[in-house]
Amino acid sequence: MQMHQQQQVSRRPIANEVHIPFDNQIYGTKNPPRFEKQAKFISEYCITYGRKLQLGRMRAKRLHDKHLFSRPNSFSFDLNHGFETFDPKEGDEKLTMLLEWIRQMSPEGGRLRKVIHEADFVCWRGLLTKISATIYNKDDGWRVKAIRRKGVIFLMEEKTEQAKKRELNQTDMEKRMSYWGHKFEQYVTKDDEAEEPETSSPVTTKEEYAVVFRNDLVTDPRLHADRRTVGILYSGEVDCLDKYGNTVELKTQKGEINGYFWKSAKSLKWWLQSSLVNVDNIIVGHRTQEGQVRSLTALRAREMPQSATWNFRACFDFTSTIFTWILNCLEKEGDACVVEFRSELGLQKGIQMRRVAAEECDFVPEEFLEKYT
Repeated sequence: MQMHQQQQVSRRPIANEVHIPFDNQIYGTKNPPRFEKQAKFISEYCITYGRKLQLGRMRAKRLHDKHLFSRPNSFSFDLNHGFETFDPKEGDEKLTMLLEWIRQMSPEGGRLRKVIHEADFVCWRGLLTKISATIYNKDDGWRVKAIRRKGVIFLMEEKTEQAKKRELNQTDMEKRMSYWGHKFEQYVTKDDEAEEPETSSPVTTKEEYAVVFRNDLVTDPRLHADRRTVGILYSGEVDCLDKYGNTVELKTQKGEINGYFWKSAKSLKWWLQSSLVNVDNIIVGHRTQEGQVRSLTALRAREMPQSATWNFRACFDFTSTIFTWILNCLEKEGDACVVEFRSELGLQKGIQMRRVAAEECDFVPEEFLEKYT
């Protein structure tokens, strides 16, 4: 039985704490995708080393594709190089940069929903990716805080205890492998005026190029939402631009892309991350166990679902259910809730939502809100 054929849940006031049911039938769904159309590009911006936001793409890196056409083993990138001088961004900025983008788009304030293209939800792309990947990535729990302000529901991911523990107990090798992806970016991107990438300076994640998109998500019909669709405005970082100005994602993969890759949550996350912001070109650096890249290949995001064993429709069905529960819960200004997937309890028992006081979701500052109606 498909999800849309299941018995409907009657719309009644939501309790302070609810368990969100999960049905295994979702994996076989043939429902039309809950994101009915391609996402709409809204804007782009860069973040400087000093964490200042600048509208536009002028600081975006360019792809250096020289080695994309080289024979394997005719070059070598050492991804360990510079690990000791890695300069990562620190702390949790929450929604700070996304709110700053909204502020710069409307320096005089006004009606908030107009600035965000009449969207109902505002969040980072990473949150959408994480929720959408859940049904194939059952070991990765998450916690999302949500609050309704000025008629808009703001969402923010908060680290789970599990994730904090994992971070605290990271081995040197795990830290190194996390660095490898950033070092790979340095090897294959360059500034506009540069002939070659600058690979001797410390790798930093403090500079970013990001895009803003909007899309409509069809709500879960079983949950009797007042709306058939909800608009979501979201932003995410993109690695670089090719010579035609198209956005490109950069990834590393141990060994070749084989059958296991297409069954894994990794391939799904690559596809989600790219397709949510209309990136079609993914450049893959094939690395050894020791962190040496000696060949590159290109993937087309739009072709990935044909090779994969996962069902992207099922992913978006799940996302639709989560967003509809949040929509139904947060009906009034200041309403707030926390939705959590506790991976140790599994999908059947581990998805919970609870109402909380607005103070628990204080990630949208009053000084930001006071400019808007």
